[in-house]
Amino acid sequence: MVSSPSLWRPPVPIKDAIEQDAITPFPKPEAPEEEEEESQGDRDRRLMSSLPVKVYGERRYLEYQATWWPESAVQAVIAIQRRFRPRPSDVLLASYPKSGTTWMKALVFAIMSRKVYPLRDHPLLRLNPHDCVVHLSGAYATGKEAVVEALPSPRIMAVHMPFSTLPASVVVDSSSGCKIVYVWRDPKDVLVSLWHYYRKLRPEEAHVSEFHDLYESFCQGDTVFGPWWDNVLGYFRASVEMPTRVLFLRYEDMLEDTASAVVAIANFVGCPFSAEEERAGIVDAIVKLCSFEELKNLDTNMSGSNGHLIKLPSSSYFRKGVAGDWVGHMTREMADRIDSIVQGKFQGSGLEIKRAST
Repeated sequence: MVSSPSLWRPPVPIKDAIEQDAITPFPKPEAPEEEEEESQGDRDRRLMSSLPVKVYGERRYLEYQATWWPESAVQAVIAIQRRFRPRPSDVLLASYPKSGTTWMKALVFAIMSRKVYPLRDHPLLRLNPHDCVVHLSGAYATGKEAVVEALPSPRIMAVHMPFSTLPASVVVDSSSGCKIVYVWRDPKDVLVSLWHYYRKLRPEEAHVSEFHDLYESFCQGDTVFGPWWDNVLGYFRASVEMPTRVLFLRYEDMLEDTASAVVAIANFVGCPFSAEEERAGIVDAIVKLCSFEELKNLDTNMSGSNGHLIKLPSSSYFRKGVAGDWVGHMTREMADRIDSIVQGKFQGSGLEIKRAST
């Protein structure tokens, strides 16, 4: 355990940062005057009380900026929009839930930390990827904003927020320098992975017990974090408009050629591999370190729990990690319906989906 923030070697695993917070107080953001804080809090409460609500079982969801959010996340999103200040070296990992977030966290953390931590003694061997890369809204929702602020550069942070809801400080201010790596996945596999996740998250709630119910909600775009196609298209269009700031990756392509994806990510975030590193096999070593089987079978990912707002077994983040798992959960007609909906939503965008062929 390091003794003070000044001795940290970036990038710092967020779990180590939080544990350090218990020992050495972090500098807190300058607080506004009490009267203003109260008035802002009142405004936030009025805003949240005015938002549309829907209830599933015992859980409430609020609609904010055309997106449905878990109630616990809305205030965090508002706080991020108001107070988050990006740094030029920041990297945001964005994705719709269950689209390869865990794998992307591992890959980017390994890429950006390879000259700091030897791969044979890497933090990913003792920590779950979610303990290495902070989920931004989860940190804000649980009072860890100061930890995020105190992290040394470069910071790696993950979000599920649609591009349209990201802070203006990130998307409007071109001088921020903050880069975004977005990964998208076949929506049919996303749906299947979401269903398995929800069953682990709240098995007592009947509305998630039937796959068909979630399937219908998904097809109608009635899902948390907004319709899947809106989330994907938002980042795709941003990558076309700002190719030096948004990298758009397809999960299935990464599975087919992970080494090329690792090199592309490294180039994009400003940590390119040297010829010497490539000759030494560092790219392949990172691919192996972050492979599904390697991560899944580590002791740290086979036991314990993880999560800011809701604790889940660490093993729940490593189910299959394959392409085409939807085949065992839906008929060809169901698959064709999703593909047709998505094809219609993507029409004219320049983005295409590979239709079901299995």
